[in-house]
Order: sequence, then structure tokens, then C-alpha cells
Amino acid sequence: MPLSSSLEHDGWRECSALWGRRVLLLAFAALPVKGELVPLPLVAGIVLVLPQVPSFARLKDKALLLLPVAFYLLHVLGMAWTDDVDFGLFDLEVKLGLLLVPLAGAGLVTGAGKDWLRPAMIAFSFGLLLAMGLSFGAGMACFLETGWRECFSQSYLSPYIHPSYLAWYACWALFYWGRELIDGNVGGMRWPWACGMLMVLLFAFVVMVASKSGWIGLLLVLAALMVHAARSLPGRVMRWVALAILLVAMLSGALVSRMLVVRVSEAADAVGKLFRDDGSFVSVESSSDERLVAWTCSRQCLAASPWGAGTGDIKHALMACYVGRGATAAIQHRLNSHSQVLQSGVALGWPGLLLVLALMLVPLTIGLFRKDVFLSIFAGLFILNGTIESVLEVQAGVVFFILFYVVLVRRSSMRRAKPIVRP
Repeated sequence: MPLSSSLEHDGWRECSALWGRRVLLLAFAALPVKGELVPLPLVAGIVLVLPQVPSFARLKDKALLLLPVAFYLLHVLGMAWTDDVDFGLFDLEVKLGLLLVPLAGAGLVTGAGKDWLRPAMIAFSFGLLLAMGLSFGAGMACFLETGWRECFSQSYLSPYIHPSYLAWYACWALFYWGRELIDGNVGGMRWPWACGMLMVLLFAFVVMVASKSGWIGLLLVLAALMVHAARSLPGRVMRWVALAILLVAMLSGALVSRMLVVRVSEAADAVGKLFRDDGSFVSVESSSDERLVAWTCSRQCLAASPWGAGTGDIKHALMACYVGRGATAAIQHRLNSHSQVLQSGVALGWPGLLLVLALMLVPLTIGLFRKDVFLSIFAGLFILNGTIESVLEVQAGVVFFILFYVVLVRRSSMRRAKPIVRP
């Protein structure tokens, strides 16, 4: 091919990738707001970026990018011993981003080494602001109708996205902007104040939405930020930061204090039953007890089928266990494993369990080794939520994970080669 034709061809692909990235920003913004808004910009953006697939072979960290692809292909293989083909195909559809987004990874970095994480986070944060506004509006409408303070917590406060996922999103955004603010990477006179206000809202929202995984994630993020701030900021500033954290926690917690007490007591009671080997959790209808039932049955299914029940038959395997144990609440809610590790184990046996562990631990190890705090904390939050929720079984988890995973892996590989320039 003549050089001029080659350059024109590459120019067309770069232009397509540019528009693909712009469209994908809409998917980042839509993700926290409502799931129905995500597929159109996500599919359009991937299609526009896919012409960059031939460049995949030249990328660094290909093995990291191929981990989600391998996870998806294992689910395709799991269709070979699946009876419920319809559910299996639905599961493959939900997870399709795990296959396509990594292959399009070559187009998810701008030219000249610019950091695409920043525009992705700006779009995502605008979506979070809109989501929190809608959530507080829904909570206020509920409160005016019923007078319940519980309207400002859990699914009352997060009617469109599961509270645990929205808390996960908020924790990630809180860490990103907190780290950037501490490092002085938020320029201008007004933007640092706007960033600080966003962090206050995110912090309060995680407390109020009353997701136990969200609270643990919040503690992880705050600990990481406080350690970094103690090393980077003067002592006087640290005292004001600590006071602000305390005030926001107290004020937001006061609105949902009864719910906080109930949720903590429920979790403590479930943990106590686990250590006492008390089987009464089978008949109790609470989120913590139901999770124990799901974990117990998941381990039983894995022990009975080391190669898994099959991509589409996991629900049937779990339901058979619930019926056998008389777990009425679990049967009624048709619970999944409530752990991505166990979910993959039940569906695909030990290969699935080990592969999802690799998907969790390898990025964390790479991030720690390279001192890449964003990749490390993102991986840590994924491990936390993936341990107690089946996060790769729903769009809210798959899309959030794979988009940021690919962007962070590409960013990390570029950081090794040259300094990142912010757009």
C-alpha cells in the first residue's frame, strides 16, 4: 500500500476512534443515571472505536486486557453443558462488553499521550450529580407522602440504580477527585471549590444510601485519601479536613440514623450466626441472612459440580439447593450467589472461580507494583464489591467495570513509557 494511502487509512481510523471516545463519554455520563440510557451510546461508541482493533497487537499489557475476554469466552464454552439456553444467551448478552471493549482498547487513549481518564471522570461525575439530584428528589417525594425518614436511604433514595452499585460509583469518584485535589491537579480558582463540594455530596450520599458494601468502600477510600493527605498537606489543613469529614458523616448519618442502626445490627447478627454455626439464617428474611444462604448453597453447588452447572443453569442449581434447605426468602427472591467469585464458581466450576480471582487480583498487583494509585483503588473496590455482590451479572456492574478497567489499564501502560499529559 502506498504511504499516502496508508496515512489516509490510519487517519480515517483515528477520526472514527475520536468520535467513538466522544460518544462513549455519553455512556459514562448515563451509567449512574439510568440503565436504559446506556446501551445506545455504548454500542455506538464501541462500533466507532472498533476499527482500531488491528492495532491491538501492538499494545502493551495485552494480557491484562485479554483477561475479561478470556472470562467471557469461558462463559461461551459453558454453553456446551447448559440446558437453559435462553438464560445462557441472556447472560452472554449482558457480559458482551467484556469481549468487545478490551478489543477496542487501542482507541480508548487519545493521541500525544493525553490522559483520557480525566474526561471520562468528568462525564461520569456529571452523571453522578444528576443521579444524586434525581435520588434526593425521589426521596423527598417519598418523605412528603409518607413522612418516613427511611425515604432518604436504600432503594427509596436510589430508585433507578441498585444502592450498592451507586455507592460503588460514588466511592470511586470520591477517591479520584480527592486524590487529584490533594495533588493540586484541579486547576483554576473555582474548580477546587466545586470539586470539594462534589466530594461532600458524594460522601453524604454513600452514608445515606445505607449500602454495607458502600460503607466499607467509603472507609477504604477515606483511609487512602487521609494517608496521602497527611503526607502532602500541612497539619492545619489536615485538621480542617478531619473536621469536615466528621461533620458530613454526622449530619448525613443523622437523617438515616435508625436505618444505620438496623443495618449494622443485621450484619453483626448474621456474622454471629456464621461463627456460631447457627442455621437459623435459612428462614430469616434480611439481606445479610439471605446472603449467607446464597453463599452456603453456592459452596454446596461448587462442591457437587467442580466444572460448574453451565452458563445458563446456575439459577436452577441454586434454586434446587434453596428448596432442599427450605430457604423460603431465597426461593421467593430467586437469589443469585451474591458474590462474583462464587457465582462464577457455580456456573463454570473451578476454572471460572480462578479466572475471576485473576481478574480481581492481577490488576491490583500490577497497580501496587507500578504505584498506580487509581488502578490499585479501582481494583480494590472491585474486589470488595465482587466479593459480596455478583457484579458481572448485571449491566450496572459490567459496563462500569469494563469501561474504567480498560481506560485504567491503557493509562497504566502509558505511564511506564512516558509522562501522561492532561488534556
